[in-house]
Amino acid sequence: MSTASRSLASLGELATTRKKADAPDAPSKIQVDAMNFYYGEKRALQDISIRIKPNVVTAFIGPSGCGKSTFLRTLNRMNDIIPGTRVEGQILIDNVDIYKSGMDVVHLRRRVGMVFQKSNPFPKSIFENVAYGPRILGVSNRSDLEGIVERSLRSAALWDEVHDRLQESALGLSGGQQQRLCIARAIAVEP
Repeated sequence: MSTASRSLASLGELATTRKKADAPDAPSKIQVDAMNFYYGEKRALQDISIRIKPNVVTAFIGPSGCGKSTFLRTLNRMNDIIPGTRVEGQILIDNVDIYKSGMDVVHLRRRVGMVFQKSNPFPKSIFENVAYGPRILGVSNRSDLEGIVERSLRSAALWDEVHDRLQESALGLSGGQQQRLCIARAIAVEP
């Protein structure tokens, strides 16, 4: 089989997988029902209900200030750290209510990673930015951390540009490199 034939077969497989995910009876990865979100008394999101299928790209498009980021932050409970916020309704990920009492938000945030439009590298070295999450999760072996950092930077298409300066400040990277570093940092904990 030629390379071209293999590629077409792979694209065909991808299309078949996509069709299965798009099927009306396919299970939802994320299910939001009648969700309202408040900053104090101000309701920022009103009656949001959506089903998001697995392995399907979903885009939220709208003008600045319409609630796109607020909604996305509800999916890993990042809004919890903002005083005076609250959520009504239900959000299920893999059929688990992420706002139920006793939910381990650290575990949730590990599973539901976020990388923002404006990059936010930590004021640490490139290596320490990527190793931060694995360290919090208990990885302490230097060799293991080095492997995780390299794999993550390669996955974010940054390794070739920074492999020889991992101990330099992440704040010295270009804007695009900082964005990819934040992607590598998210990948490092395997969300």
